[in-house]
Amino acid sequence: MQKILILVLSLLNTVTFANEIYAIKDETGATYFSANPPKDPNHTIEKVESYKSSPLLDWNINCTKDKFNGKKICSLSKYHSDLMVNIINGKYSVYIGRDHYPNSQSAIKIDENTPIYGDEGLSQTPQKAIEQMKKGKVAYTRYKEWPYEYNQDGETDLTGFSEKFSEMLENYKKL
Repeated sequence: MQKILILVLSLLNTVTFANEIYAIKDETGATYFSANPPKDPNHTIEKVESYKSSPLLDWNINCTKDKFNGKKICSLSKYHSDLMVNIINGKYSVYIGRDHYPNSQSAIKIDENTPIYGDEGLSQTPQKAIEQMKKGKVAYTRYKEWPYEYNQDGETDLTGFSEKFSEMLENYKKL
């Protein structure tokens, strides 16, 4: 037990203080990150300058398939952001905020484009929003959070979104 604890602590120490991190894609197409590049020639390796500043690492993909009904869901979000993009059984959605004030309007505005509105966080035209996000630099969000009835404004850097969106679609196909 003590040896395992020492091993875990030393691994955490290595990752925490690593100046460089590598994005590694294996032969199946799965991507993982490591402080040490693998020597396997079947892996594609991309050096990321700093794991804390990499936009590709900021976007999180989560995919699941319900074991009972086969429902497939993938979501893409950024830590500390009011923005989430989903694909649920082949349909796209763009979700803004959380705990919405009842019957309130929400909106997303990509760069200088016109705002795209929705109700209680769900965009009325998600594909339009996604296409703008893939080309955009910043997404501005606005919604009303319960129990307050004033605007909650947010801003999300879209660097790396297009690449991670494509990766999410590939993961969805594999479910």
